[in-house]
Amino acid sequence: MLNDFLLIVHILAAATWIGASVLTGFAGSRMAREGGPAALGWARVSREARLKVFNPAAGLTALSGILLVVFGDVYEWSDTFVTIGLTVVVIAAIIGGAVHRPDAGKMVTALESADYETAAGIGKRAAIWGAVTIALLIVTVSVMVMKTGAG
Repeated sequence: MLNDFLLIVHILAAATWIGASVLTGFAGSRMAREGGPAALGWARVSREARLKVFNPAAGLTALSGILLVVFGDVYEWSDTFVTIGLTVVVIAAIIGGAVHRPDAGKMVTALESADYETAAGIGKRAAIWGAVTIALLIVTVSVMVMKTGAG
């Protein structure tokens, strides 16, 4: 019963994380092309989403995954897919903390001051690292579904 609950939480949290990432990549580029108030509004929403959507979804994905190993009898720390999952969470946290968190504030500041050249550069960087994160998440979901390296 606990395993099922944790697995449901794990899947929903990961789906939220991936879905928000895909939406941000899709909508962000379109809002940037709109420029002006649309781009600024999107930048503000994206900055807030880091704290209210991305971080909780990523944290809940990691926590529920860890609890599945700790309290379940199905998964082991030695399973390759568990190691990959934890590694991707750490990499995504580094990308989020080193790139997305600081750049979100810089993007809002640049757009508020109508510095569209700087905003465009920040947007390109965010798009690249966002795509890297999405790719890592897709690979992770794939190895989880296939239970790669399960003992």
